[in-house]
Amino acid sequence: MKRDRFKVIKGGGGKPAIPRYRFKRSFVTNTRLMGVVGMKIFWETEDGKSYTQFFHLDFEEYGIDGFESLVDGTQEDIDIITSKMMGGLGGKFVRISKKESIYLLIESFKVNVKNNESLCQGVEEFEFLLKSQPNIDEEKLWNKMCEKIVNDYQLINYFMMRAVGADKKGQKFLCLDDNAKKFNPTDKSLTLIKNIIKKSYSNGSINYYSVKALIDLDKGYQLIICNIGVKQTQDGLKVAYAEINDKMKISPIEAAFQLKKPEYILIYSTKEFIELVEILDADKPKATQNIHQTGFLYTEFNPNNDHVKNPVYYLNGDIFAVYFVTTENQLAVSTFSKENLVKLKKYFSGRVFQGLLEIEGEFKTDNPLLYEFVHSGYEDFFDFLNNV
Repeated sequence: MKRDRFKVIKGGGGKPAIPRYRFKRSFVTNTRLMGVVGMKIFWETEDGKSYTQFFHLDFEEYGIDGFESLVDGTQEDIDIITSKMMGGLGGKFVRISKKESIYLLIESFKVNVKNNESLCQGVEEFEFLLKSQPNIDEEKLWNKMCEKIVNDYQLINYFMMRAVGADKKGQKFLCLDDNAKKFNPTDKSLTLIKNIIKKSYSNGSINYYSVKALIDLDKGYQLIICNIGVKQTQDGLKVAYAEINDKMKISPIEAAFQLKKPEYILIYSTKEFIELVEILDADKPKATQNIHQTGFLYTEFNPNNDHVKNPVYYLNGDIFAVYFVTTENQLAVSTFSKENLVKLKKYFSGRVFQGLLEIEGEFKTDNPLLYEFVHSGYEDFFDFLNNV
């Protein structure tokens, strides 16, 4: 597909915003409980052209941190931008109104202001929306943009994510009483990297759990031990009780031990570095891509956030696989799941890779190793292993 057949307006380059346009429809991902959503707004210009705006909205720290726009793009063009900006969020798109779209944009913009985060490029194309003050039914919108809570583990994991991320509105949505709403494990937005949930006892209609949360403090790590009570209500599962029992800082070595889990790695050699990159570009449109000095890194995410439903939550539990194509004609593939490993072996033994890839090795490590290789400066995985 020739990308020059449509126009992408990224802003910041002196391009004027499209003058007048009529709202057509809008969609948002149902991932608000992860702290981030993707949003698409479709407009029609006064001369009858289609105009699409794409937003990446972070409600913890960065606010409106991603924007693209497209004039007269085909569905394929729209899908490409959607995949690149929102493909890793793991949710489904739900339809929302114009007022709800503007409300979300304004709520996200408040995070920019609060944290002194600059707006992304292209602000001149949507700044007029930030001047509105729409009246909406917040509860109705929250139910649209949040996936259904199906078990206690899912509720507790989301609750801890929102609390640790200092996302008070997200925390409030999951709570039943004021005590849980005032639960403050941190004094600023931080990251929950692991959460372990064990049931303690039941008392009447409330199930109580012991929760051990591992927090990334940016410059260190902290363990937070707390008790959380869950109750079934007419509005679904809600947090009815939350209390912190203990907090303790731990060393990076202790944190690494806490995060220990097996990683499965496949190493292939390739005869055509560029051809392999082109195949992955085309075949993994939703994967995030990063260019490193020694190669190209692709991170492919699961199509859902089911990892949140487990009693042990990991921040990287939403990753399906990681692919690193090195400048030494090597492909390193990593996953944390045996089931995914089987799928990956089958995928790379497919017809498109015949004559292009040759398996060189398969490894199982006790601790994640591939990212260490990516940032090591080595171009060959075996040279890296010999010097670890």
